[in-house]
Amino acid sequence: MTSIKIVEIFRTVEGEGKWVGLPVSFIRLEGCNLRCPWCDTSYSYDGKTFEEISIDSVIKEIEKLGLKRVCITGGEPFLTPQLPELVKKLINRGYKVLIETNGTLWIKELEDIKSKDLYITCSPKPPAYFIHPELLPFITELKYVVDEYLKIEDIINEKTLRIIKNDFVVLQPESNRPEMVRKALKLQEEILKTGYESRIIPQCHKILGLP
Repeated sequence: MTSIKIVEIFRTVEGEGKWVGLPVSFIRLEGCNLRCPWCDTSYSYDGKTFEEISIDSVIKEIEKLGLKRVCITGGEPFLTPQLPELVKKLINRGYKVLIETNGTLWIKELEDIKSKDLYITCSPKPPAYFIHPELLPFITELKYVVDEYLKIEDIINEKTLRIIKNDFVVLQPESNRPEMVRKALKLQEEILKTGYESRIIPQCHKILGLP
């Protein structure tokens, strides 16, 4: 039976991106290949805050939570080689699955999952804002943390223009700081001048006091 490293499984309200406000079950996987200075889930890659359990047991825990939307996050989920098996089993049981990734990695087996119920949110990170070329065609949503590093050319460029659509880009002010809200508003105006739209969405779960 396939096992997987789980940091936590919980039910909450989605606080980020286009699922914002919806009730969602979260699966947080262990490990991350980046070390962002403002990361608020560093416990997900400390190498000790996890339990190794079977994928079938994970699904049983999700079933207990009673929701049909599941967000798989981290850390960085694409560091987990068992991710495709977990996703397939969830979708086969009627779940809508959202994977949150920093965009630097890809798992080839995910290409076999041809389902309208699989969503991938890519949140490129500084300083390079690199997106793995093989991931690009599968991105459902681009989400950028608006911090001191982010520039318009990190959002609108040759790679992203191949997938970008109106209302496709989310700007998330870092830690909901007022100065980053102001910067997000300026970036939104710059994006408009290029002919595209974006949404400014704060980390709503923090405003609501939820996990």
